[in-house]
Amino acid sequence: MGSSRALALSVVQREQGRRAATSAILIDIKQRDTSMGKGSVTPARSIIRDWLLVALSFSTGVYDAICFLFFGKVFTAFQTGNIVFLGLAFGGIRPPAGPNLVYVVISLGGFIVGGALAMRILRKSRPQTHTEGKDTLWSSRVSVTLAAGLALQIIFLVVWMTTSRSTEMIYIMVATGAMSMGMQMNAIESLQVQGVSTTALTVTVGLLGAVATRSLTLPAARRMIGGIMGVTFGAFLGSLMLSHANLYAPLVPVLVTTLVIAIASRTLIPRR
Repeated sequence: MGSSRALALSVVQREQGRRAATSAILIDIKQRDTSMGKGSVTPARSIIRDWLLVALSFSTGVYDAICFLFFGKVFTAFQTGNIVFLGLAFGGIRPPAGPNLVYVVISLGGFIVGGALAMRILRKSRPQTHTEGKDTLWSSRVSVTLAAGLALQIIFLVVWMTTSRSTEMIYIMVATGAMSMGMQMNAIESLQVQGVSTTALTVTVGLLGAVATRSLTLPAARRMIGGIMGVTFGAFLGSLMLSHANLYAPLVPVLVTTLVIAIASRTLIPRR
């Protein structure tokens, strides 16, 4: 009789142990599922992130088209072009054939200041890696940096829509536009995503040969081609807006950047 009770007790203890182990496993799985939330790297979320980067490239194309065509030979994002314009100005080439030296200097300075401000915001964010599948796709600090740049874009839009666009107002617009692009550049650079730059495509175009030789991964090649097409179509739309809807031309980048921040915050930023 005693042995039967001991056997029954042993069976109960084993069953309790099995249930405890099963419960621990289920809790662990649940925790893993939670950690693999909307910030985790999956193919679907990677594609969303890549489309957002293309959208920012598109926005950049619109801005540079507006500034180059309306203000005359100055860029807010493509600072390599501004450095060339700076050399032309130093060589004595003046408007209308050459650039306005003051605009070029303001744009260069604004871009540098914007980049520096972005680094202060991004400094506390967790380092990212470009390795597919091993890190988060986006961070809240990236969205905060883009939001700060968006505020500058809104200032650009308000000045554009409500003033006579005098020389002094152009100074403000060039400065705020360039600062916004500088912030965007460092925000996206902090993600360390291979094959993309939303503000400068010189290196990106240079990597076309890597696509031909299959030296880049397919996602990187897709991002690179998407970025080139984004800037191209953005510049096309910017020139079109200047001709047919001049007053609302800078509204396009504001809307695009707002959508990027909203979608990223909804789908890519990890839950705390």
